[in-house]
Amino acid sequence: MRERALSFGPANLVGILTEPDPGAALPGAPAWITLNSGILHRAGASRMYVRIARALAELGFASFRFDFSGIGDSEVRKDSISIEERFILETREAMDYLASARGVDSFVVGGLCSGADGAFWTALEDSRVVGVWQIDAFCYRTVSYRVRRYAPKLLNPVAWVHSIRTRLPEVGTTERDEEQFVKPEYRRVFPPREVVGQGLSTLKERDVEMFFFFTGELEDYNYAEQHTDTFPQLEGHAEIVHIPACSHTVTDLEHQDRLLRDLTGWARRFTHERAAVAAG
Repeated sequence: MRERALSFGPANLVGILTEPDPGAALPGAPAWITLNSGILHRAGASRMYVRIARALAELGFASFRFDFSGIGDSEVRKDSISIEERFILETREAMDYLASARGVDSFVVGGLCSGADGAFWTALEDSRVVGVWQIDAFCYRTVSYRVRRYAPKLLNPVAWVHSIRTRLPEVGTTERDEEQFVKPEYRRVFPPREVVGQGLSTLKERDVEMFFFFTGELEDYNYAEQHTDTFPQLEGHAEIVHIPACSHTVTDLEHQDRLLRDLTGWARRFTHERAAVAAG
């Protein structure tokens, strides 16, 4: 395995290329590109992206983890494009670089949270993407979700007491207190369900392979089949894993090991299947 730091593109982005030993490389295999989650460095939460890259190298895949502009070692952009446009533009610049420097013509893109979002949008825009993997992808509540979430609370008196208390004004609280102590809140905004559904159908029609890993900390997801209940077109076409005890950033080593095992297994299967088809 070899690892090299590289810079590329008009914005001087910085990344790490991880390659297998020459004799272990898979001929014609797609290169993997891993995308930042939020403002996290290219190593990923708990260095998870590093583990993924090195596990892929052992299987014969090259992978590239880079920092979007303004994150880690990459320079800040001088223009004013939106975050969504930046996701797509800079990921495609990474693909262009690998195509030119390494002769790669197909790619697997993925990441955690906003990295998953960027992978989805990029895959829709660029036909060179043959695989997408997402940790805590866009998801939507179903009837089964609501039953699992709310039914136990309806029969729990403690939940009723808590609900009533949270709706009563606190004694001694003044208007000034409420204005002074406002808790900041960040909430990831999902596109309309129909938009994501159409996008997934487009990827399926292009025969893009898909892998979804959902954690227990994703508020809108609470059972294994929820993604295919929401998007039936994924049935039989995507691999979906749900680990209720797993944190959003997959910090537990046991859960990281599970992610690596499932992700690399998926990579091996679909790559071998495509190679068999290409061979006739």
